[in-house]
Amino acid sequence: MKYLTIDQIKKQCVIDDDFLEDDDYLETLGDTAEELVEQEIDCDLNHVVAANGGEIPKPLKHAMKIIVEYFYNNRGSDDVAQIPEAFFHMCKLYRRYK
Repeated sequence: MKYLTIDQIKKQCVIDDDFLEDDDYLETLGDTAEELVEQEIDCDLNHVVAANGGEIPKPLKHAMKIIVEYFYNNRGSDDVAQIPEAFFHMCKLYRRYK
């Protein structure tokens, strides 16, 4: 993960800092969330960060946390059609249209 930390993810998912059993899984979800945001905005996050003074924009960071929380809370479910709309709305702010 480049833009999220395990602590940020645990806070979003309401997981105790002492609970380490799912850390590898949470990191995988963090990596996945970063890639999903890149796909949704159709732009490499490095470019977005560079254009934003070296920081990941807060809406994109929150979109990543939302998607991690969604997948963590729905693990084992095939119902991916219910991804929270907030994810798409936050990404849309940074979408690169061709």
